[in-house]
Amino acid sequence: MNSTSLNTLSDQILEAIRRRPSSHFAIDKLARKNRCEKSDIIFAVDLLRQAGYEIESDKEGRIRFVSAPDLLLAAEITNRLKTKVIGRKVYAYKSVQSTNTIASQLADAKAPEGSIVVAESQTKGRGRLGREWHSPVGTGIYLSIILYPKIDPVKAPGLSVMTAVSLAETIAAYKPKTVHIKWPNDCLVNGRKVAGILTELSAEIGHTNYVVVGVGINVNQRRRDFPKEISRRATSLRAELRQEIHRVEFLQKFLTNFEKDYRRFKKSGLKNLRKQFLQYSNLIGKKVNLDMSGNIISGRAIDIDQNGGLVMETPGGIQTFNAGEVTVMKKPRRL
Repeated sequence: MNSTSLNTLSDQILEAIRRRPSSHFAIDKLARKNRCEKSDIIFAVDLLRQAGYEIESDKEGRIRFVSAPDLLLAAEITNRLKTKVIGRKVYAYKSVQSTNTIASQLADAKAPEGSIVVAESQTKGRGRLGREWHSPVGTGIYLSIILYPKIDPVKAPGLSVMTAVSLAETIAAYKPKTVHIKWPNDCLVNGRKVAGILTELSAEIGHTNYVVVGVGINVNQRRRDFPKEISRRATSLRAELRQEIHRVEFLQKFLTNFEKDYRRFKKSGLKNLRKQFLQYSNLIGKKVNLDMSGNIISGRAIDIDQNGGLVMETPGGIQTFNAGEVTVMKKPRRL
């Protein structure tokens, strides 16, 4: 049996034995059911154990499912996932340069909408403005989602806002009252960045071919895991909650929230999501500086528009901006 067939057999065995975790399964019966040799079952079970699954064997050689690893594996992500489209097709990797790059290639090849690319680590993870996203092995969630929204490209930035709302909702279930969205696509916990979003699209005039929504989430990093240059402004869920988070469970909750919000977005854009964004925003009503490639615009953030642009009250009047690096002005110290 070749490696592809063995991997398929492993998935089938896993599905069968985890459905009845209190039961023991005889190797010869599994072989007959799957129309293969006993040695194939043994090899397939060994593959599962190598992947981190705990599978017990008794004196009679029967096997029993004990536990699953907290790894970003397709079988784990789709197991009991409560979505209809998002995350039903999973491309999982141990290490890639960038999940967004792979997702774009899959979208060019017409992968199904809602397909996701996940990796345990990225060697060249991309953030906004050409920055690198720190992507250590086995601690974060590095994810890209393929979408085919029937929207004008001018509305595509709204998907970043929508995703930020989905992320904030998911994080808030673990850490309420301390979660904020920094326009357009960062999530903060206690003022530090815990997640970022990078939306990339293929489009023509008036038509969007596809959108890839890339998400990086710091889940189980310790504070000492962050490089010195970002340690003051970055954090993780584990660092803030002081407990380890089950990554697969968190990802499933996020995908469920994302699907719900994406349905709303396709129906009415940001109309029904603006209220949630504004509740989580750390900018609205505050004096801010917006850096647009070295051109600094100062003013007061007052709203986001229907396309996800930041509406600011500036010395030149009310203006809307679709991109830029925004920071809240510090209040002058009292003498």
